This record gives sequence, C-alpha cells and structure tokens, in this order.
Amino acid sequence: MEVECLIVSDGTKGMENQSIALSKLMKLNFQILTIKPSFILRIFPKLAIYFDFIFVNEKKYFNNFKFKYLITTGKRTSGYSILAKKIFGKKIINIHIQNPKINLTNFDILLTPDHDKVFGKNVFKFEGSLSFFNEKDIKKSYSLIKKELDLFKKPLIFLLIGGDNKRYKLTYSEYCKFLLDIKLAVEKISGTLVISPSRRTPEKVGIIIREIFNSSENFYLMKEEVKNFYPGILQIANYVLITSDSINMISEVATTKVN
Repeated sequence: MEVECLIVSDGTKGMENQSIALSKLMKLNFQILTIKPSFILRIFPKLAIYFDFIFVNEKKYFNNFKFKYLITTGKRTSGYSILAKKIFGKKIINIHIQNPKINLTNFDILLTPDHDKVFGKNVFKFEGSLSFFNEKDIKKSYSLIKKELDLFKKPLIFLLIGGDNKRYKLTYSEYCKFLLDIKLAVEKISGTLVISPSRRTPEKVGIIIREIFNSSENFYLMKEEVKNFYPGILQIANYVLITSDSINMISEVATTKVN
C-alpha cells in the first residue's frame, strides 16, 4: 500500500491522536499501523540502532507499505521509528513526538512539549499537546447532532472527566465532593450538564455520577462507546470543565476556537 504518511501506534489513543493531529497539520494523507510493541524494543529502543538485524518480525510491519513520512509518539513506539529509518534511510523522514530519551539524531524531526528540556537542531517545541481536531471537525460533528443538542436547555455545561495517571490519583470521596460542587453550580444557573467520562475514568466513578445526578432533569451522561456529542458539542457549549489530569483534553479545548 502506498501512502503519504504512516503512523505507527500501539493503540494508546492519547498518543495516536497526537500523531494524527500532526499529520492533519501537515496536510498529509495517512494510514495508521497499529502494532503490539516488542517488549525488548519498547524498553530498549536504541537496540534498533545497532542490532536491527535481530528484529526480523518487527521489520515485517513495514513490508506492506510505501511511505514518505513516518510519525510516532511516545517512547513505546520510538524504537519502530528508529528501525524504519535503518531500513529505508533517506527515503523516509521519521518524525517523533515527545522526548524519546535517547540520542536525538535518530530522528529527522522531533517535537517535544515546551516543559521538556530537550534541545537540538531538529527539535521543535510546542505547548500542551497537539490537538486531535480543528474547527472544521467540530462544525462537521455539530451538523450531525444539532437536532439533539438543540433540545438541551441553556446554559449548557460540558464536563470532561479523566482518571488516574502518574501524577494524579483522586479518592472516591474527592470525586464525590467535586461532582456535588458541579451539581450545585449547575443548579444555581439553571443549566444543563453533559458529562463525558474517558477510558481512564474508574468504573465506580460512573456509579457515583449516576447516584448524584439521578434525580436531575437536565443531565446527560455520555457513554464511552457512543461519543456522538464530542467534539460537536463544543460548538454551542457555554462552559467546558475539564479535570486537570488530562493535558490532552485541556489542550484540545483550549486551542479550539469556534463561532
């Protein structure tokens, strides 16, 4: 298959979305190659520099593709970027997002968050994270769900809830307090609340949400498997609240302007 840009992903949506965001910014036609990373290559990506000949099975991932650009995000896929560069050399341009924590010269272009202390001739900085969608995507999504959203009473409050990560871990009592505060604030302005949990949101938090808002008339809980209101809801939401654990979600909303 001939494609302008090949995105190598391990299936982690946050990482994959940043690769997609970059390909969109570069206006490249892309294909996503989802892999299950080799444990050795995932932990020791620089082995691909000196011992690429041992990764026979990993090389097979690229057999069915002809491409000019390769985009990867995060350390877990950096080894595959290096491996592809060893195979194709100057025939491809390999672009990596986030600090790979190995020699930067293994990549043609490296994009890292501003807070990462990474510097080099091939390094470009950005703040937050790359946004997965743009104004055009929001308007297209909104056009598909306009009738449903128009039924919601204004003002409309949209709440995005993340979950635990390396830096954040809330207790269930903290979730309860947070959600009760949200409920009180929404009732004060007689608004409608739409809540969107993420893949990282603990299952018990979903139970807490339903218990707290069960008696609320102007409330809607988006199901993880049916994200039909997002991102179109950003077109008309009066307020958007996001838990501080997800820089990806914060960046998506903060960098998106809609009329």
